[in-house]
Amino acid sequence: MVDLSARSRSMPLGQRALSAVVIAVVLWSACSLFVRAGDSDALVFTTWRLWIALPPLAGIVWFRARGPRQVALRPPDVSWSRWLAIMFGAGAFFLSAAATAFAALGLTRLLDVTLIGALQPVLIIGFAVLFLGEHVHRSNVVRAAIAIVATIVVATAASSSGSWSLAGDIMAVLSLVLNAGWFLYGRILRTKYPIDPIVFMFATLTWAAILATPLTLIVHGSLAISGRGLFFAVCTMIAGTAAHVLMIWAHRYVPTSVSSPLLLGEPPLVAAGAWIWFGESLGPIEIIGSAVVVASLFGVVRSPDLEEAEAEQDIGDPITPT
Repeated sequence: MVDLSARSRSMPLGQRALSAVVIAVVLWSACSLFVRAGDSDALVFTTWRLWIALPPLAGIVWFRARGPRQVALRPPDVSWSRWLAIMFGAGAFFLSAAATAFAALGLTRLLDVTLIGALQPVLIIGFAVLFLGEHVHRSNVVRAAIAIVATIVVATAASSSGSWSLAGDIMAVLSLVLNAGWFLYGRILRTKYPIDPIVFMFATLTWAAILATPLTLIVHGSLAISGRGLFFAVCTMIAGTAAHVLMIWAHRYVPTSVSSPLLLGEPPLVAAGAWIWFGESLGPIEIIGSAVVVASLFGVVRSPDLEEAEAEQDIGDPITPT
């Protein structure tokens, strides 16, 4: 028999990190389908998804902290109060990004949500230009503009469909902004502090769950959820948490200019799943428009601009990959 574990460890680190990104993309695509299938309120669904994730993550963190490697629960040069504040910010970003994404997935077409979410590299470069003084080549500005216009065309073409919703598309745009913020926040922390990715996600989800619970109770007065919703919340937790841990780990080894093109695989995967399971067929305009969006964004993320916009310190990872 082939020892798959040993074979995985023998792979070059960069190849293992790229494999982690690919798996994360597939898992995130599945999450979009799970959320739609759950047919539950976004806040209630998000709250359950968060709390369900904490017990298994807590067990893994406990084991890793007391195992032979003795993984630290916080960076050694950061005080507990400062680290808790930093993780509070991570939890707030994660909660707002997840809740708005789940709400959008329940309100409008899955293709619209994933295409709008795919515009994240445009926001990252825009952030670098506005706040970091980066200079972007004119060709990338043109590509970004084409991607945005094509996304609008796809959304407009889908407006005649019964599952399309303007409110859902607006929620998807809000989710795009918040997810870009979460992506940048997580990448900065992961490259600045020597913290285990599983510990990082456990702390993030703990704060997110603590924030989500009273908010959900205030809005709905209850955490009640159907059996169907609970089942798909568990599916979303397993796939989503695994994807986030993989991506957080890969952040240190794969520059965004390499990983972002792989993220563009999510819209076609979700569109295929939406057609098979939810009957969301695509017309010629939507197919062509989606292809234009993905092609334009591919040109953006493959340019040096995005990598320069997220330039990181050249430091090694103190957490040995497993």
